[in-house]
Amino acid sequence: MTARIGMLAAGFLALSLGMANAQTARTGNVMREKLGHAQKILEALTTSNRDLLTSESAALVRISNSPVWAELRTRELAIFTEKFLKSVSELDAAARRNDLDAAATHYNEMTMACYQCHRRLKDLRIAH
Repeated sequence: MTARIGMLAAGFLALSLGMANAQTARTGNVMREKLGHAQKILEALTTSNRDLLTSESAALVRISNSPVWAELRTRELAIFTEKFLKSVSELDAAARRNDLDAAATHYNEMTMACYQCHRRLKDLRIAH
């Protein structure tokens, strides 16, 4: 499972870096911050560091509640944004319960939401 999480995180990183030019400065900064927290969550999961997991999942919740995040709630991306928000909320709840297995599952869901959203953005850019 750790290898799968690592592969998803690596894919997320590659997509995030590739998408940087298609973002505004504000959303690009949020995406880089989000990526940093996602990487720390992966570290927390693989090392069973519950304190780090709790603080980093809470940081993602704060980011998803920021006004800049609202800029990402477009009609085309709504389904991915909602999946991300749901998985982050569930990840945070699992972290607070100290349930590493559930946290890992929600981390995978979060990462897939990010991947699918970035993939959709790429497809939209190609279509225009």
